[in-house]
Amino acid sequence: MDLWEADVEFDNVEHLLPAMAQLIAHLIGLPKTLQLIEAYGGTTFPVSKCSAPLGRIRYEALAEVVGVEAANALTDHFGGDVLAIPKCAAAMRELRDRRLRTQFDRLTRKMGSTYAATELARSFCLTERQVWRILKQSDVVEETRRVLLPHADAGS
Repeated sequence: MDLWEADVEFDNVEHLLPAMAQLIAHLIGLPKTLQLIEAYGGTTFPVSKCSAPLGRIRYEALAEVVGVEAANALTDHFGGDVLAIPKCAAAMRELRDRRLRTQFDRLTRKMGSTYAATELARSFCLTERQVWRILKQSDVVEETRRVLLPHADAGS
């Protein structure tokens, strides 16, 4: 399933990513990062400097997933290192759930909600109960934290 399709909004999911995934997203963009995570999440990937034949093979495998420009950016930054690519389960789950809710809205314009939930359960390999649970939830957004400053009169 392509989580980076045009109908998925990526706003407010970067806060769900671990620091390494945020760094990668900063280097190559969030859509390319999600492609990398879907292909290699939870594994290590030796980022080559492309000087040896095996390094060239690894570079080409990386470029096949994220494209040449992004592979070049990752090679420039991580070349010679073994990159631990996180699974980013919370962010990937949130993107899946957003996509499901978007598709539900589209489907219910044409058909009943029960039939739409059944179709989504099949499409996303979920149970209908899981689909209904996801539909009841809102998008997970980054909470803004208020900093409480001491009152000016507190010391008087």
